[in-house]
Amino acid sequence: MPKELLPIYQIQDFNAQVQKERYFYQSSFASHLKEHLFIREPHKHNFYIVLFITQGTGTHTIDFKKYDVNPGMVFFMVPGQVHSWELSADADGFVVFFTPEFYLKVFPHRKLVEFPFFNALLHSPILPISQEDNALVVSAFQRLQEEYLTQGLMRNEALCCHLELLLIHLSRIYQRQGNESGTPNSELSLLQSLEDLVEQHYKEHLPVTYYAELLHVTPKYLKDICKRTLGKTTTGLLQERSVLEAQRLLVHSELTSSQIATELGYFDNHYFFRFFKKHTGCTPEQFRSRNK
Repeated sequence: MPKELLPIYQIQDFNAQVQKERYFYQSSFASHLKEHLFIREPHKHNFYIVLFITQGTGTHTIDFKKYDVNPGMVFFMVPGQVHSWELSADADGFVVFFTPEFYLKVFPHRKLVEFPFFNALLHSPILPISQEDNALVVSAFQRLQEEYLTQGLMRNEALCCHLELLLIHLSRIYQRQGNESGTPNSELSLLQSLEDLVEQHYKEHLPVTYYAELLHVTPKYLKDICKRTLGKTTTGLLQERSVLEAQRLLVHSELTSSQIATELGYFDNHYFFRFFKKHTGCTPEQFRSRNK
């Protein structure tokens, strides 16, 4: 069966000269673009990204959603998302990559989902920075950059502390702009655990009761939280994940529509085609031809 064409990059793929740096990476965005031309094409990562644009314009596509790129914008990405860039030649800024392991080694009792912009189910992946906040954000990135370029004592711990301060600053700005959902941390944690389980099992088409049992809640409680915080049912969340993967495979693989149906656990092709059209408004082949 033909394989997916979409590359999945790790941090060391962006740091060939220093292979030991597997958990953290920092660079000016201009240098990053110049040294890694391949990132303009669609790809995935297995790490978190924080990117601050200081110059240039363009388009950033994340899982088929297009976002305008302009100076003063911060983009956030979580592991597993598919994205690509179309940027002007003068694009610049600061980019930071880090793995969950890097962060949790210093802050084992914190959860990255507590930062609202890393909860992809609830929040937008972009944050505009005002002129008032610009100097603070630039300074936070510069401190990270300075520490990254040194080989001082307890370097990783210092990097992680500077990263934590950056994320706190950005969270405060996020909150001031009214982006907080007001969802309690316990429910955010539950939703993150649900998202992790869906990622593992969405091809198996397991009932909602299965997920509820693993999360030690009732199906009704899980449904109520999904409806209240996400505006969709638990079943709807599961279906959306299948549709997204179908879209990814249609655009980024050589699999036929029938092969994609089988890959996603739909053994009745006609049912899969109807299911896909119901959720996207077009057939699998129409979606492929429009997005290739």
